[in-house]
Amino acid sequence: MTKSHLKTLHVSGFRGASSPLTLSFASDSRLTMIYGENGSGKTTICDAFEFLAKGKVGSLDDRGIGSGLEKYYPSAGKAPADVTVKLESQGGACEGRLNGKTAQISPVGSSPQIEILRQRQIAGLVEAKPADRYEAIKRFIDISEFEQSEKALSDLAKGLKAEEKAAKLSEGQSLDTLQGFFDAAGKPSGQNPVSWAKDRLANSSINRDADITAIGRLRDAYLKLVDLPQRFEASQRAARDAESAFESATIEFNAAALQVGTGANEILDLLEAGQRYLHVHSDPTECPLCSSAENAKELSANIPARLEQLTALRKATAQKKTCETSLTSSSNSLQKIKEDHRLAVNGFREVLSEFDWKEGLKSPKADVPGVIENLSGWLAETDDLQKAWQRKDEEWRGEKQFVAALNAAIDQYESNLCRSKELEGLVPRAESALAICIGERRKFTDGILADIAEKVGQLYEMVHPGEGLDKIALPLDPGKRASLELKAEFSGLEVPPQAYFSQSHLDTLGLCVFFALALRETPEEKILILDDVLGSVDEPHVDRVIQMVYETSKKFRHTIVTTHYRPWKEKYRWGALRPDQPFQFVELKRWSMGSGISTGDITPEISFLKAYLAADPIDHQTVCGKAGVILEAILDYLVQKYECSVPRKKDNRYTLGELLPAINGKLKSALAVVQVVDGVEGSRTSLKPVLDELEKIVQVRNAAGAHFNEIAHHLPEDDGLSFARHVETLFDTIVHPDHGWPNNDKSGSYWRNSGDSRRLHPLKKPN
Repeated sequence: MTKSHLKTLHVSGFRGASSPLTLSFASDSRLTMIYGENGSGKTTICDAFEFLAKGKVGSLDDRGIGSGLEKYYPSAGKAPADVTVKLESQGGACEGRLNGKTAQISPVGSSPQIEILRQRQIAGLVEAKPADRYEAIKRFIDISEFEQSEKALSDLAKGLKAEEKAAKLSEGQSLDTLQGFFDAAGKPSGQNPVSWAKDRLANSSINRDADITAIGRLRDAYLKLVDLPQRFEASQRAARDAESAFESATIEFNAAALQVGTGANEILDLLEAGQRYLHVHSDPTECPLCSSAENAKELSANIPARLEQLTALRKATAQKKTCETSLTSSSNSLQKIKEDHRLAVNGFREVLSEFDWKEGLKSPKADVPGVIENLSGWLAETDDLQKAWQRKDEEWRGEKQFVAALNAAIDQYESNLCRSKELEGLVPRAESALAICIGERRKFTDGILADIAEKVGQLYEMVHPGEGLDKIALPLDPGKRASLELKAEFSGLEVPPQAYFSQSHLDTLGLCVFFALALRETPEEKILILDDVLGSVDEPHVDRVIQMVYETSKKFRHTIVTTHYRPWKEKYRWGALRPDQPFQFVELKRWSMGSGISTGDITPEISFLKAYLAADPIDHQTVCGKAGVILEAILDYLVQKYECSVPRKKDNRYTLGELLPAINGKLKSALAVVQVVDGVEGSRTSLKPVLDELEKIVQVRNAAGAHFNEIAHHLPEDDGLSFARHVETLFDTIVHPDHGWPNNDKSGSYWRNSGDSRRLHPLKKPN
């Protein structure tokens, strides 16, 4: 929303606005005073601004009504859709509605900036615990960058300390591992686990990888020879058995063929071929051999019968073929083993010739036999060598693993030791950086708080001048992260004001703290709202509180003050509330469910008198009565200003008969008012003539305006009107309609009002 003067506030269906309310703001004023008895709707107006600004109603907070406070936003009997709050200004409008549980403000980003203070919030600024007090004001202190850096440094310091602890633990664990190796080595004298490990690794510089690979190849080549004798013997037995079986099958075949006759074998082959032919050609028309057709039909029956006769021969033939196949296979297997032997021998010899024999490692005395039949004897002779090679292989592998484990352990130890020492240096530096950041944050915050406290003191001095209570301090508790103390000077001592100040003093202090905070950020863009916060201010200080509010409110976009404090209303009616800046006074009438919140104007007493004098017909009793009250106010003002003598009374209540004679002699002759326009003095009006005339006719007021008596029936009506018009003239001469009564003596020679439009002479009563 454009930061311009407010025009109107429209509220409907919201809180106490059961009927639509339109509050118009004066175009020439940035201060609006709203007076109303309790329950007249003052807080609803404040809630409407907060609803537009923050989407909530703060007056419902901490009321013990639980959560879901938005259900209480609509007026009784109204639905959320009935809620409308609209603020119009010279630069545009901002409208808020309740959509379910959420406030929707349009246009987006048009919400006004407000600072609102309610009576019960004052305790949060003055009487709250230090942590709660800091929470209440921390939004006015932008230390987000400090907090981010502080958190990062704090996390870093904590992380480094944790890492240092873990590194020392790991250092200890890796040292324990080295100790285990050292113990297993017999704890050589003159060394510790670390020095021993380094010496041991220095003496274990030989790379066993090549040796392990070489001896592995040697053992693999030897193992390829180990099973050859057994395989060869098994293959030889199988070959002999196959040869014997083949010979037996051949004998049986020859016997069966002899029984069948010459050519039995060929006949059998021929019949089997014919059977295969008939399987394909089941109904031949001629013999496939001789092409005759006579016995062609009997071929399918004759061939199987003929084959049956040759069964023995068939079996012998099949057995012979099987044995022949087995014999061929065993012969091939035997040749294969011999070939494997040849390759294994060549491979072993090749590895053996390349092997770098180490001290203490023996080689075979005899060459591996090239004849397989001699291999078993050679293997028996070299069996111990093969076992020695296996032990050496295991030894070298164990040595490699030990060196690797020892090397890993010493590396881990040195790495942990290095990191531990590095962290020992980093942790103090991180903690030092954190301390610097905390110090700078406190310095920055203390500077802001000092400015705020100074402003609080200045404002407080305006309300309580000369009482010596203006030395306010807002120190942060150095032992806590966000704890804000409140200190004041009392009887030369720095004390918490809650312990010694009266409730009225605490309330005005809270008001000053709020003003000082609200002034921190672009006050010219804020609407300042004081919701009935001045009720507890005692009478001697109320005028100065009002003046402090006037002076401070000039710096804000607009200020709205609600109050049920009746003296404010009466002071306005009597012209005693006339600040340098124009202001608007709105009175709220009695609230009802049907009419909701309604407003009315407050009419000054002099306006009533002028209205009565302008009426037709004129009520003379009313005119005289009102004129008498106004004259008492004028005379009381003059008597106090010039310290005139009046009879002492217990209740300090004086009549016209006592006040008017008190203004006499040199004072009456010296009393004069100079009217000033645009800083230029104009006419000078002596008050003596009108005071003298009033002395002559003052009894008219008592007879016609104060009591019922028959004397009034005999007085001319013009006397009563003359009395009233002289009072009107006296009031208009002394009091300016906008700038009020002359109450300022700073000129040193006269009294002037706030706008310097009336100058009352003399400053002191003449001797």
